[in-house]
Amino acid sequence: MKRWMNTIVAILLIIPISGCTMGLEMKKKHAVTEEQVLSGVSVILDAQKETVWPYLAEEMDVLSRGGIPSAEEIIRNTLAEELGMEYLEFCYVVGTGETQEDLDLVTEYAKTLLDEEGKAELERSLVQVREILLAEAGDLARRLAPSQRVPFWKDMQKLVTRTMVLFTAGIVYACMPTTVFWGKVSAAAAIAVAAGIVSETVMAIWRYYQFGGDPDEAFGEWLKGVTTEPELSYALTASVMAVGKTMKRGPVVTGILICVFAIYNVIDIVKPMLKRYNFNV
Repeated sequence: MKRWMNTIVAILLIIPISGCTMGLEMKKKHAVTEEQVLSGVSVILDAQKETVWPYLAEEMDVLSRGGIPSAEEIIRNTLAEELGMEYLEFCYVVGTGETQEDLDLVTEYAKTLLDEEGKAELERSLVQVREILLAEAGDLARRLAPSQRVPFWKDMQKLVTRTMVLFTAGIVYACMPTTVFWGKVSAAAAIAVAAGIVSETVMAIWRYYQFGGDPDEAFGEWLKGVTTEPELSYALTASVMAVGKTMKRGPVVTGILICVFAIYNVIDIVKPMLKRYNFNV
């Protein structure tokens, strides 16, 4: 009976994160309209451009000496560049995705913007994370405290999945051709949006599992505790490694991540995680 229960739990946990290739293809074929993309990206740029512009200003200075351009101007100039619409679509799917299917769709759009090396790196990371998440999910649920089994594993799924979206956005930005200028603004905005989602997830996990007292000590104790479970250790490692690698993709990506993490007050929470896995912030 226990074996069957474990199997059922594993299936319930696996279904939301396994994705469906056919579903993605169907959704891609019936993608959002150009009007939806342009209006959606306009909203995203208005919300994020002041956050990302300081990290782009030096490179963009030759194009805009009159201050931060409007969202409409950024979009218009992006459309005039190679793969301009594709960069805007990528920004849109990152900024509007809520379900697991939406998050998987981000990687499909990313592949249209990456060279072969970038695609290979992304594929390796996605395969690794999925293997980590699917490994012995039922056994993990059985061994955790009853009150923590489902909510904690769901939190870890969200953290790893959303971190991979952030990682994907970082890869897209880092692989952008030097001839692309305005598309970098939308790609940077996508990083900021993804970082914000990761930040919210980190805060949710921290609030749920904090032990009281000093935040750093509380999170440190929580981190020490959860990493005694092998599967949790793998899942947490995958997420932290992805954040660390994303931050190493260049000063623009790193700067945006640190800025957004600071806005959400999670930088001090993330630091111990990165330090534990040999990343320096």
